[in-house]
Amino acid sequence: MTRQTKRRIAAVGLAAAAGVLSPMWGPALMRTVPAFTVSAIEVEGSRFVAPEDVRVLADIPAGASVWDDHSQAEMRLQGHPLVEEVRIRRAGFDRLSIQVREVQPIALVPAPMLEPVDARGSIMPLNPAEHALDLPILLRARVEKGRVSDEGSRRVLSVLERLEALSPGFVHRVSEARSAEGDAIELVLLEGSHVGRILLPIDDAERAFLRAEDAIGECTGRGRVLTVDGRFRGQIVVEIEEAA
Repeated sequence: MTRQTKRRIAAVGLAAAAGVLSPMWGPALMRTVPAFTVSAIEVEGSRFVAPEDVRVLADIPAGASVWDDHSQAEMRLQGHPLVEEVRIRRAGFDRLSIQVREVQPIALVPAPMLEPVDARGSIMPLNPAEHALDLPILLRARVEKGRVSDEGSRRVLSVLERLEALSPGFVHRVSEARSAEGDAIELVLLEGSHVGRILLPIDDAERAFLRAEDAIGECTGRGRVLTVDGRFRGQIVVEIEEAA
């Protein structure tokens, strides 16, 4: 262990002891200790916003301490249209961690080119091809001023978000989504899926989805399931293409 390292550990120990003994002014003392000067900033959770862009937008100045109040940097980051939530935390003596939770795209809408939208219907500034967004196309949606404007389509987006939370990855297996007769949502699955399409009631989609999954499981080996209709209270109607 070098002499410089020993001095740093000693300074940290003294400052930490002072901080523990005096919680009201301890952090202020910590900021004066050179050992706590930020030397690295880690970025976690970012997919659509490049880590370097996160650091630039955070704009944490040179010479900042890990004990500084970084709430202003958090506010700057949360102003980004793709950032849902952000927290800046200490990650060691001289490192900070910026933990990002991004807004998630849930579907694509023709506007007129295919554009990703979040669960609230706002068009997101993302290139679907660049980020390999394998998402359902929301049919019959009206788009005005950068967002889905019709109530029916926004309700479909809400269902897609709820189903994705219930069964992570499910929306990536859906090719098309639209509102259907009987206050329902129609989901057309990707070609080659073991199910052709699923119909669910808007207001009770999660429970109907779970019943539909059970019904599909019971049909294993009988043939391809063409349609699973969960719009009827307490029952699931399944249409099967019988195996030859």
